[in-house]
Amino acid sequence: MRKATNSDLEKIYEIELECFAEDAFSKTLLRYIINSKNFLTIVAVADGEPVGFISGYINHEGSKKVGHVYTLDVKGGFRRRGIGSSLLTALENAFVEMGVVSCYLEVRAENIGALRLYNKHGYEKLSVMKHYYGFGVDGIRLKKNLNRKVPT
Repeated sequence: MRKATNSDLEKIYEIELECFAEDAFSKTLLRYIINSKNFLTIVAVADGEPVGFISGYINHEGSKKVGHVYTLDVKGGFRRRGIGSSLLTALENAFVEMGVVSCYLEVRAENIGALRLYNKHGYEKLSVMKHYYGFGVDGIRLKKNLNRKVPT
């Protein structure tokens, strides 16, 4: 695991296309996310190549810092090996180090695998968002409190 750099952009974009096809983020947006001081993007690397990544950013709710998982992608041949879980933990730990007290994310209601992952990590359902991902495609908003110390 390491912070993403511009040299990762092509591989990250390939993974994004594989994971989300026509709903994938553009290469321009991914470049912005990698380079923005408002986002943190972490890549999982195998044999020197990115095989997954997670991006998140920090907002403020009043005086509290809150994190938002923007996207979590793992390349097809590397799924179900704990990479998504490790990426999520790495981002949460980075958030905690930055003073974040809770984390939000949205997921497609029919993405059972992702919902299981987030539930396993302690995320709780806040709401169902009708047509969030387009007509007939609902989203679920989840939240996790991060009031814990970073493991050493």
